[in-house]
Amino acid sequence: MPLHMTLTEAPSDVPLELAAVARRELADRLRRLGVDLGARFIRSGEGVNAPSVRVGLVNTKDNHPNEIVLGGEMAARVMVHLDDDRKLPLPELAPGDEGHVEGLVSDCICANALQQLGIVENDRIRLVRRLPPMRYVTMVNDGGRMARVALSDGQAAMIRGRFLPDGPEGQFALARVNTAFLVEKTLGAPQMLASLKNLGAVPGAQLTLVEVQPSQQVALAGHASIKLVTQDGLTLLVHPHDAVKMTVLVP
Repeated sequence: MPLHMTLTEAPSDVPLELAAVARRELADRLRRLGVDLGARFIRSGEGVNAPSVRVGLVNTKDNHPNEIVLGGEMAARVMVHLDDDRKLPLPELAPGDEGHVEGLVSDCICANALQQLGIVENDRIRLVRRLPPMRYVTMVNDGGRMARVALSDGQAAMIRGRFLPDGPEGQFALARVNTAFLVEKTLGAPQMLASLKNLGAVPGAQLTLVEVQPSQQVALAGHASIKLVTQDGLTLLVHPHDAVKMTVLVP
């Protein structure tokens, strides 16, 4: 008799069938990508720690910049339909590959964060390059309280604001050394917001980038994306936060 279990607990390299999805928003996004209840797929090998990426947004709207940075966990949630008709997770594109955003493998919170960064379904997108792990050494001025902190590239990408004194709006991940930046909004899941708050990167704080250092990538348990390959050959990267909401049948 087949076993029911969450995708996070399911074994690798055996056929699985999607039996249920706990959140309607996630179920709807999977359905639009062609993964409906009853879909069959294989969980492939070990987890995937996707790299951060720099992407170009073609035909941008709402004053979003032409290029943005996405941390690996957020980038893995973006499915791209390339001009050669392949469909791939954003981190698996080659530099220069271009297509349109086919969908988001994400719950509502992270999907909204991606949309606020300019990632909108059906809009054009181009992978500029993959980024090595980086650490943003930053001075934080939060109401006169000064602190020197280190932000990961993924954290820096989730801080939006304005470059001072009269520069454009954008992400702190695009900051230049010694340029002041006023935080206007932080994005992401509650864990991301809490980590940024602990570092003083909150709305109203002023950040100044001191330097960018190479950072050793550390694979944290529970953060690697789960790679699925469907019977139709579609590859998906599913974050554990979303995978735990998916129930599969295991033969």
